[in-house]
Amino acid sequence: MKILSILIILFLIFISIPLKSFANDPSLIPYKENLKARIKADLKNLVPEEYIENIFSSSQLIYLPNIMIKSLTWKEVELPYYQFLEEERIERARNFIKENEKLLEDIEFVFGVEKEIITAIFLIETDLGKKTGEFPVINVFYSLALSGEKEVFEKFINNLSISLKDDSIKRRWERKSNWGYKELLYFIQIAYQNNWDPFSIKGSIFGAFGYPQFVPKSYLIYGYDWDKDGKVDLYNLSDALASIANYLKTEGYKKDADRNYKKKIIMKYNMSEPYAETVLAIAEKLKN
Repeated sequence: MKILSILIILFLIFISIPLKSFANDPSLIPYKENLKARIKADLKNLVPEEYIENIFSSSQLIYLPNIMIKSLTWKEVELPYYQFLEEERIERARNFIKENEKLLEDIEFVFGVEKEIITAIFLIETDLGKKTGEFPVINVFYSLALSGEKEVFEKFINNLSISLKDDSIKRRWERKSNWGYKELLYFIQIAYQNNWDPFSIKGSIFGAFGYPQFVPKSYLIYGYDWDKDGKVDLYNLSDALASIANYLKTEGYKKDADRNYKKKIIMKYNMSEPYAETVLAIAEKLKN
Protein backbone atom coordinates (compact mmCIF):
# COMPACT_ATOMS: atom_id res chain seq x y z
CA MET A 1 0.00 0.00 0.00
CA LYS A 2 1.32 3.42 -0.92
CA ILE A 3 2.36 5.89 1.79
CA LEU A 4 -0.32 8.44 0.86
CA SER A 5 -3.06 5.81 1.03
CA ILE A 6 -1.95 4.86 4.55
CA LEU A 7 -1.93 8.51 5.62
CA ILE A 8 -5.41 9.05 4.21
CA ILE A 9 -6.80 5.98 6.00
CA LEU A 10 -5.25 7.04 9.30
CA PHE A 11 -6.62 10.54 8.94
CA LEU A 12 -10.10 9.30 8.04
CA ILE A 13 -10.10 7.30 11.26
CA PHE A 14 -8.82 10.32 13.16
CA ILE A 15 -11.34 12.77 11.74
CA SER A 16 -14.35 10.47 12.09
CA ILE A 17 -14.10 10.05 15.86
CA PRO A 18 -15.86 13.28 16.94
CA LEU A 19 -18.67 13.27 14.34
CA LYS A 20 -21.50 12.17 16.65
CA SER A 21 -20.01 13.66 19.81
CA PHE A 22 -20.21 17.26 18.64
CA ALA A 23 -23.19 17.17 16.30
CA ASN A 24 -25.71 18.23 18.95
CA ASP A 25 -23.58 19.57 21.77
CA PRO A 26 -25.84 22.12 23.53
CA SER A 27 -22.93 24.46 24.25
CA LEU A 28 -22.62 25.09 20.49
CA ILE A 29 -26.19 26.39 20.11
CA PRO A 30 -25.58 30.11 20.82
CA TYR A 31 -22.54 30.20 18.55
CA LYS A 32 -24.42 28.33 15.85
CA GLU A 33 -27.31 30.80 16.10
CA ASN A 34 -24.95 33.78 15.89
CA LEU A 35 -23.28 32.29 12.84
CA LYS A 36 -26.66 31.70 11.19
CA ALA A 37 -27.74 35.30 11.82
CA ARG A 38 -24.47 36.60 10.41
CA ILE A 39 -24.86 34.49 7.27
CA LYS A 40 -28.44 35.67 6.76
CA ALA A 41 -27.29 39.28 6.95
CA ASP A 42 -24.38 38.77 4.56
CA LEU A 43 -26.47 36.82 2.04
CA LYS A 44 -29.49 39.10 2.23
CA ASN A 45 -31.15 39.40 -1.21
CA LEU A 46 -28.90 36.61 -2.49
CA VAL A 47 -30.22 33.53 -0.67
CA PRO A 48 -33.65 33.20 0.99
CA GLU A 49 -33.57 33.03 4.78
CA GLU A 50 -35.67 29.86 4.63
CA TYR A 51 -32.90 28.10 2.68
CA ILE A 52 -30.35 29.06 5.35
CA GLU A 53 -32.76 27.99 8.12
CA ASN A 54 -33.11 24.58 6.51
CA ILE A 55 -29.34 24.16 6.46
CA PHE A 56 -28.91 25.08 10.10
CA SER A 57 -31.82 22.95 11.29
CA SER A 58 -30.52 19.86 9.49
CA SER A 59 -29.04 17.00 11.51
CA GLN A 60 -26.43 16.69 8.75
CA LEU A 61 -24.81 19.97 9.78
CA ILE A 62 -21.96 18.74 11.97
CA TYR A 63 -19.16 20.53 13.77
CA LEU A 64 -15.77 18.89 13.17
CA PRO A 65 -13.08 20.50 15.34
CA ASN A 66 -10.41 18.33 13.76
CA ILE A 67 -10.79 20.31 10.54
CA MET A 68 -9.25 23.35 12.25
CA ILE A 69 -6.61 21.19 13.91
CA LYS A 70 -5.60 19.79 10.54
CA SER A 71 -5.61 23.26 8.98
CA LEU A 72 -3.22 24.56 11.62
CA THR A 73 -0.85 21.59 11.52
CA TRP A 74 -0.88 20.78 7.79
CA LYS A 75 2.55 20.57 6.16
CA GLU A 76 2.22 20.59 2.39
CA VAL A 77 5.95 20.11 1.83
CA GLU A 78 5.81 16.70 3.51
CA LEU A 79 3.30 15.23 1.06
CA PRO A 80 4.69 12.36 -1.07
CA TYR A 81 4.20 13.95 -4.48
CA TYR A 82 6.89 11.68 -5.89
CA GLN A 83 4.36 8.85 -6.08
CA PHE A 84 2.65 10.56 -9.03
CA LEU A 85 5.79 10.04 -11.08
CA GLU A 86 5.52 6.26 -10.80
CA GLU A 87 5.29 4.63 -14.20
CA GLU A 88 1.89 3.05 -13.53
CA ARG A 89 0.35 6.47 -12.94
CA ILE A 90 2.15 8.04 -15.88
CA GLU A 91 0.90 5.26 -18.13
CA ARG A 92 -2.69 5.82 -16.98
CA ALA A 93 -2.27 9.52 -17.68
CA ARG A 94 -0.99 8.73 -21.17
CA ASN A 95 -4.00 6.53 -21.80
CA PHE A 96 -6.28 9.27 -20.52
CA ILE A 97 -4.84 11.70 -23.06
CA LYS A 98 -5.30 9.18 -25.87
CA GLU A 99 -8.90 8.50 -24.86
CA ASN A 100 -9.76 12.21 -24.60
CA GLU A 101 -7.40 13.59 -27.23
CA LYS A 102 -9.96 15.65 -29.18
CA LEU A 103 -11.40 17.27 -26.05
CA LEU A 104 -7.97 18.05 -24.61
CA GLU A 105 -6.67 19.48 -27.88
CA ASP A 106 -9.73 21.71 -28.21
CA ILE A 107 -9.27 22.98 -24.66
CA GLU A 108 -5.56 23.52 -25.29
CA PHE A 109 -6.37 25.54 -28.40
CA VAL A 110 -8.90 27.77 -26.60
CA PHE A 111 -6.93 28.42 -23.41
CA GLY A 112 -3.32 28.00 -24.50
CA VAL A 113 -2.54 25.45 -21.79
CA GLU A 114 -0.89 22.19 -22.81
CA LYS A 115 -2.99 19.06 -22.50
CA GLU A 116 -0.13 17.46 -20.56
CA ILE A 117 -0.23 20.19 -17.91
CA ILE A 118 -4.02 19.88 -17.59
CA THR A 119 -3.76 16.10 -17.28
CA ALA A 120 -0.93 16.32 -14.73
CA ILE A 121 -3.05 18.54 -12.47
CA PHE A 122 -6.05 16.23 -12.93
CA LEU A 123 -3.87 13.25 -11.99
CA ILE A 124 -2.53 14.84 -8.81
CA GLU A 125 -5.77 16.41 -7.65
CA THR A 126 -8.13 13.44 -7.95
CA ASP A 127 -6.23 10.55 -9.56
CA LEU A 128 -7.94 11.32 -12.88
CA GLY A 129 -11.33 11.72 -11.23
CA LYS A 130 -11.27 8.63 -9.01
CA LYS A 131 -10.84 10.35 -5.64
CA THR A 132 -12.79 13.56 -5.20
CA GLY A 133 -13.15 13.44 -1.40
CA GLU A 134 -15.59 12.18 1.21
CA PHE A 135 -16.16 15.21 3.44
CA PRO A 136 -19.38 17.24 3.09
CA VAL A 137 -18.02 20.56 1.88
CA ILE A 138 -20.50 22.59 3.87
CA ASN A 139 -19.40 20.92 7.13
CA VAL A 140 -15.77 21.75 6.41
CA PHE A 141 -16.39 25.48 6.10
CA TYR A 142 -19.01 25.50 8.85
CA SER A 143 -16.45 23.89 11.17
CA LEU A 144 -13.72 26.38 10.27
CA ALA A 145 -16.08 29.31 10.74
CA LEU A 146 -17.39 28.04 14.08
CA SER A 147 -13.85 27.35 15.29
CA GLY A 148 -13.22 31.07 14.88
CA GLU A 149 -15.11 31.62 18.15
CA LYS A 150 -12.44 31.68 20.87
CA GLU A 151 -14.60 29.87 23.42
CA VAL A 152 -15.48 27.13 20.93
CA PHE A 153 -11.86 26.77 19.88
CA GLU A 154 -10.60 26.47 23.45
CA LYS A 155 -13.27 23.95 24.41
CA PHE A 156 -13.09 21.61 21.43
CA ILE A 157 -9.57 21.98 20.03
CA ASN A 158 -7.82 19.59 22.38
CA ASN A 159 -4.32 19.45 20.98
CA LEU A 160 -1.26 20.14 23.13
CA SER A 161 0.69 21.52 20.17
CA ILE A 162 -1.93 24.20 19.42
CA SER A 163 -2.44 27.23 21.64
CA LEU A 164 -3.74 30.73 20.97
CA LYS A 165 -1.01 31.98 23.28
CA ASP A 166 1.32 31.31 20.37
CA ASP A 167 1.09 34.43 18.18
CA SER A 168 1.84 32.47 15.01
CA ILE A 169 -0.92 29.95 15.73
CA LYS A 170 -3.31 32.76 16.63
CA ARG A 171 -2.71 34.59 13.35
CA ARG A 172 -3.21 31.39 11.34
CA TRP A 173 -6.35 30.55 13.35
CA GLU A 174 -7.86 33.96 12.61
CA ARG A 175 -6.94 33.71 8.93
CA LYS A 176 -8.31 30.16 8.57
CA SER A 177 -11.59 30.89 10.34
CA ASN A 178 -12.19 34.08 8.34
CA TRP A 179 -11.38 32.25 5.11
CA GLY A 180 -13.68 29.39 6.11
CA TYR A 181 -16.54 31.78 6.78
CA LYS A 182 -16.17 33.50 3.39
CA GLU A 183 -16.01 30.14 1.60
CA LEU A 184 -19.12 29.04 3.52
CA LEU A 185 -20.96 32.08 2.16
CA TYR A 186 -19.81 31.31 -1.40
CA PHE A 187 -20.80 27.67 -1.06
CA ILE A 188 -24.31 28.38 0.26
CA GLN A 189 -24.84 30.85 -2.56
CA ILE A 190 -23.61 28.37 -5.19
CA ALA A 191 -25.69 25.52 -3.76
CA TYR A 192 -28.81 27.66 -3.81
CA GLN A 193 -28.24 28.94 -7.36
CA ASN A 194 -27.58 25.42 -8.68
CA ASN A 195 -30.44 23.86 -6.72
CA TRP A 196 -28.02 21.45 -5.01
CA ASP A 197 -28.64 19.54 -1.84
CA PRO A 198 -25.87 21.37 0.07
CA PHE A 199 -24.96 18.24 2.02
CA SER A 200 -24.55 16.09 -1.09
CA ILE A 201 -21.41 17.85 -2.35
CA LYS A 202 -18.34 16.16 -0.92
CA GLY A 203 -14.70 17.04 -1.22
CA SER A 204 -11.36 17.16 0.54
CA ILE A 205 -10.71 17.84 4.21
CA PHE A 206 -10.19 21.49 3.25
CA GLY A 207 -13.39 21.87 1.22
CA ALA A 208 -12.06 21.50 -2.33
CA PHE A 209 -14.51 19.61 -4.53
CA GLY A 210 -15.03 18.26 -8.02
CA TYR A 211 -12.45 16.84 -10.42
CA PRO A 212 -10.29 20.01 -10.32
CA GLN A 213 -10.64 20.34 -6.51
CA PHE A 214 -11.84 23.93 -6.48
CA VAL A 215 -12.95 25.73 -3.32
CA PRO A 216 -16.22 27.67 -3.75
CA LYS A 217 -14.57 31.00 -4.58
CA SER A 218 -12.50 29.32 -7.31
CA TYR A 219 -15.67 27.74 -8.67
CA LEU A 220 -17.16 31.21 -9.08
CA ILE A 221 -14.04 32.78 -10.61
CA TYR A 222 -12.60 29.99 -12.77
CA GLY A 223 -15.42 27.50 -13.32
CA TYR A 224 -16.10 27.09 -17.05
CA ASP A 225 -19.20 25.76 -18.79
CA TRP A 226 -17.49 23.97 -21.66
CA ASP A 227 -20.47 21.91 -22.79
CA LYS A 228 -22.71 25.02 -22.81
CA ASP A 229 -25.54 23.44 -20.81
CA GLY A 230 -25.97 26.56 -18.71
CA LYS A 231 -24.15 25.41 -15.59
CA VAL A 232 -20.63 24.69 -14.41
CA ASP A 233 -20.38 21.07 -13.30
CA LEU A 234 -17.00 20.19 -11.81
CA TYR A 235 -17.94 16.51 -11.91
CA ASN A 236 -18.42 16.72 -15.67
CA LEU A 237 -15.16 15.89 -17.44
CA SER A 238 -15.29 18.60 -20.10
CA ASP A 239 -16.28 21.36 -17.67
CA ALA A 240 -13.65 20.18 -15.18
CA LEU A 241 -10.74 20.08 -17.64
CA ALA A 242 -11.73 23.43 -19.15
CA SER A 243 -11.96 24.92 -15.66
CA ILE A 244 -8.39 23.79 -14.86
CA ALA A 245 -7.19 25.42 -18.08
CA ASN A 246 -9.25 28.55 -17.43
CA TYR A 247 -7.74 28.87 -13.95
CA LEU A 248 -4.21 28.81 -15.33
CA LYS A 249 -4.97 31.11 -18.26
CA THR A 250 -6.72 33.65 -16.03
CA GLU A 251 -3.70 33.69 -13.73
CA GLY A 252 -1.39 34.41 -16.66
CA TYR A 253 -0.20 31.03 -17.92
CA LYS A 254 1.61 31.20 -21.28
CA LYS A 255 2.30 28.12 -23.33
CA ASP A 256 5.56 29.50 -24.72
CA ALA A 257 6.87 30.77 -21.36
CA ASP A 258 9.94 29.30 -19.67
CA ARG A 259 9.75 26.65 -16.98
CA ASN A 260 10.20 29.01 -14.04
CA TYR A 261 7.37 31.24 -15.19
CA LYS A 262 5.07 28.25 -15.64
CA LYS A 263 5.97 27.01 -12.17
CA LYS A 264 5.08 30.38 -10.69
CA ILE A 265 1.63 30.28 -12.31
CA ILE A 266 0.97 26.65 -11.33
CA MET A 267 1.78 27.59 -7.73
CA LYS A 268 -1.26 29.87 -7.84
CA TYR A 269 -3.35 26.73 -8.31
CA ASN A 270 -1.68 25.20 -5.25
CA MET A 271 0.76 27.31 -3.25
CA SER A 272 3.33 24.54 -3.07
CA GLU A 273 6.64 24.34 -4.88
CA PRO A 274 6.77 20.50 -4.68
CA TYR A 275 3.29 20.42 -6.21
CA ALA A 276 4.24 22.70 -9.11
CA GLU A 277 7.49 20.83 -9.72
CA THR A 278 5.58 17.54 -9.85
CA VAL A 279 3.04 18.93 -12.31
CA LEU A 280 5.84 20.02 -14.61
CA ALA A 281 7.71 16.74 -14.24
CA ILE A 282 4.60 14.71 -15.07
CA ALA A 283 3.90 16.90 -18.10
CA GLU A 284 7.45 16.42 -19.35
CA LYS A 285 7.11 12.65 -19.04
CA LEU A 286 3.80 12.75 -20.90
CA LYS A 287 5.28 14.82 -23.72
CA ASN A 288 8.15 12.38 -24.08
